[in-house]
Amino acid sequence: MFSSLDQVIDRIRAGERFLVLGHIKPDGDDVSSVASLVMILRKAGKMAEGCIPDELPDFVGRLSCDGILKSVDELRSYSYDTSITVDSSDLERIGRAADLLRDGIPDITLDHHKTSAGFGKLNVCDPSCAAAAMIICEIGEKLDLADFDPVLAETLLLGIATDSGFFRYPNTDERALSSAAALVRRGASISRISEAVLEHRTLSEIQLAADMFGTLEILADGRLAVAHIAAETLEKRDCTLANTVGLIGQLRSIGGVEVAILFVELPDGTVNVEFRSKNRVDVSEIAVRFDGGGHAPASGCSLPGIGLDEAKRRVVADAEETIARTFGGQPSASGE
Repeated sequence: MFSSLDQVIDRIRAGERFLVLGHIKPDGDDVSSVASLVMILRKAGKMAEGCIPDELPDFVGRLSCDGILKSVDELRSYSYDTSITVDSSDLERIGRAADLLRDGIPDITLDHHKTSAGFGKLNVCDPSCAAAAMIICEIGEKLDLADFDPVLAETLLLGIATDSGFFRYPNTDERALSSAAALVRRGASISRISEAVLEHRTLSEIQLAADMFGTLEILADGRLAVAHIAAETLEKRDCTLANTVGLIGQLRSIGGVEVAILFVELPDGTVNVEFRSKNRVDVSEIAVRFDGGGHAPASGCSLPGIGLDEAKRRVVADAEETIARTFGGQPSASGE
C-alpha cells in the first residue's frame, strides 16, 4: 500500500505536468505543502499548479506564497499527467478537489498522519515528521534544486512552524528543529511567519473568542475543556470557519486540561470538531470513531446532519471515556 520516497521521486522525474491538491479547512501545513511543492516542481523545470478546495486562511496574503494557490473552478480545464495530494489522510479530506482527479484516484499521496489511508497509486506517509512540509522539503533536497531561495524556504518553514505550534508541541523533535534551522539558513524568517499567522487578529475574531469562552465547560476532573461556536454566532460576528483557526489552542492552554474540544456549527448544519491534547491522550482515536483522523495531539472530524447539541453529547461522552481509560477511574456523569 505504501511506497518509498525514492519511488515517488522517480515518478516525479518522469512527469511533466503536475496538479497538487490540498485539503478542506486548510491550515498552515496544508498551505505550505501545496505551495512549496508547486514551487519545487517549477524550479525542477516542470509545469505545476496547486489547488486548495476551500477558503484560504487570511495569513496567506501576508506571506510569499500568496498568489500561487488556485481554486477548484480555476483548474477544471487544467491538463496534467501526475496528480499529488498532500497532508490528506483520505480522499474525503480533499473535498471538491476530488472532482479534478482522473478516475477519482491521485497518482501520489504525501502525508504524515498516522491515520493515513494510502488512497493513491503511490503513497508516502511518515508520521515521524512534525509536518507534511518536511516531506516536501526532502523532495526538494532529493531533486537537488539549484535555486532553493528564501521564498521557498519561508513557505516550507510555515508548515513546520504551524504544525509544531511554533515549536511548542511534543512533535518538536531534533529532526523538526534541524529542518527549521536549515530553512532559516536559506533565508526563511520565523518572526515574519509568526507575525503573519499570530499577530493579525481582527476585532471580530477577538469577539468570537470571547463568545467561545462564554460556552466553556471543564469536565473529566479538570482534564477536558469543551466549548462551541454556534452558526448564529459566526453570522453575528461576520466570521467563517477560517476565523476560528487557533482558538482550540487557547482551550488547550488552560492549566490542568489534557484534552480540548471545540465544536463549530457551520451554516449548513455541519458541526466541525477539533481535538487537541497535551501529553498522554491520543485524540486521533476519538476522531477516527467519528470518521475523522489526524495526529495523537491534534485531530478533527466533521459531523453533518445531527446538530450541535447531539454532536457535543456524542463526542464529549467518547472523550470522557477515553480520558478515563488513559488515566484510570470512571467517566464523569456527563459521559454516562
